[in-house]
Amino acid sequence: MNRSLIQANRWFWLEPLLIALAVGMGYGHTLDVPLYLDDHLTIQTNSAVKQFNLIRLWQEEPLRFVGYLSLALNYRLHGLEVAGYHLVNIALHFLTALALWQLARELLKTPAGKGVTGPFRTWVPLVAALVFSLHPVQTQAVTYISQRFAVLAALFYLSALVCYLRLRMAADPNHRWLWVAALVLTAVLALLSKQNAASLPLAVLLVELSFFPGTYLTAKRYWGVLAVGLIGLGLLAAVSYLPGLEALDRLTRETDWFSRYQYLAAQVKILWWYLRLFLWPIGLRLDYAAHQPPSWFELWVWFAALGHLAVIALALWGMKRGPIPAFGVLFYYTAHLVESSIIPIRDLVFEHRTYLPNAGLALGGAWLLLVALPKWQPRLTALGPTTLGMALLGLVWQTWHRNQLWRDPIAFWQDNVRLEPKALRPKLELAREYFNAGRMEESLALGRQIATSTPWPPKAPLPQSVAANLAAAYLVAGNYEVALRAVDDTLKHPLLPQVRKRLHWVRGSVHQAQKRYVQAEADYRAALALDREDAAMWLSLGEALWAQGKADQAQTAYRHALALQPENAVAKQRLVQLGRGL
Repeated sequence: MNRSLIQANRWFWLEPLLIALAVGMGYGHTLDVPLYLDDHLTIQTNSAVKQFNLIRLWQEEPLRFVGYLSLALNYRLHGLEVAGYHLVNIALHFLTALALWQLARELLKTPAGKGVTGPFRTWVPLVAALVFSLHPVQTQAVTYISQRFAVLAALFYLSALVCYLRLRMAADPNHRWLWVAALVLTAVLALLSKQNAASLPLAVLLVELSFFPGTYLTAKRYWGVLAVGLIGLGLLAAVSYLPGLEALDRLTRETDWFSRYQYLAAQVKILWWYLRLFLWPIGLRLDYAAHQPPSWFELWVWFAALGHLAVIALALWGMKRGPIPAFGVLFYYTAHLVESSIIPIRDLVFEHRTYLPNAGLALGGAWLLLVALPKWQPRLTALGPTTLGMALLGLVWQTWHRNQLWRDPIAFWQDNVRLEPKALRPKLELAREYFNAGRMEESLALGRQIATSTPWPPKAPLPQSVAANLAAAYLVAGNYEVALRAVDDTLKHPLLPQVRKRLHWVRGSVHQAQKRYVQAEADYRAALALDREDAAMWLSLGEALWAQGKADQAQTAYRHALALQPENAVAKQRLVQLGRGL
């Protein structure tokens, strides 16, 4: 056996170890990051997750079933202790970086990849994986627990591409069947993790066009695998939505607030913002004040769209000379197709949507830095390792710092409010975090400020959870009539059970404050019908029953509250007052 090959195999483990160390440096201190936003809906108040009800999970979220299954397993093992969830997210992030590293290695073995040489060619897979794993814009997908869906989809998506390349270059027919099975498995797991994996067949096609020049038209067996994969993914999507499938239009939109063309107009600008964050990751935030898309009559929208077309044309033109960077750019746009094109989603922008597409930028960027730049400027070759090392250390520091901010929800939301003073959701979350921290005066003051400065109905459509929290802010500010209008208007729309429960609580609390105890009791019972494990809701029901003189029923409600929350002082006090003891 060749001595160099033996040495390469001997040190094969070193690169994965470096990737693992990098991930640990950037994310090792995030095990105590609390729950944020959707975490409460997907984990804390999700009865299907808490009860490990796999049938309900499949019925409610078939195309995110793998992610919800992992959360349900986490809950069974760790309850609401966040460290276990974060450990899983960090491990998945490492495995995704490892999948990108292996994908780069496989691409360099292809006919197009072999034809390109350079002094740092062997470093490209490692640097691409390090940039991907250490980039601070990735923190939202990794540290924000419920965005595990994005990480899982990326892991299986990239793994499926690795399997396809292994299949494509396998010499042994027996090995081909093995890789066919692996490809099908990883593709199905990707699609069942998050909907953005639906672009996987196009990514496979992109691999063919980029790295097998002149041979893809004759590779009939591989085109057969791709065709079967496309049909299989389509059938799986259809079966997942039956019998609720009404029309293709309903399948490919999340909201009716704006049209497909309006959503696309917003995305052509937002994609440039995502690219800017990758090149200059300053100003990261969880929530953006972007809820209403622009019009195609605005000139800058056309400039943004033409800019993307120019970048894509440049990548296609340079595919023969530089297949790796061309593939990276085209992969970036392919991976964005589901969430950043013509499928309207309520929130126009979220950083975690760039998690998978950034794999393409990391791959192309590593190639440009290590192979192309030394060719263009040979004098910079000696400075390459030093400059690259400093850049990677800079990414480590930025990721560590961003994650440090995630650990303190008050500081986190204060930073978001500073960056997006017009955004409503960060202010509502900041008020809630003040309340949770016992800073009641600040919480009430901010709640009143939000209520007085935000009219109902709002000027732009609001995500359902934001509308529910705004109704709660009206309640806190004493604007009872506005709170009731907000609740009634929001309840007219299809809602998640957790959001509907919160709206019933707000309306029940308004009725309670206005001494309409019968109506308050009805709303609290409606909320408990959606989630019977909410101690605060049982306590509120007990108070409504207490006010009506229904002592026996109030006692039952208080005892339910104590069973779920043994240290509930109000429930204990009420039971003593009822003379029933504890």
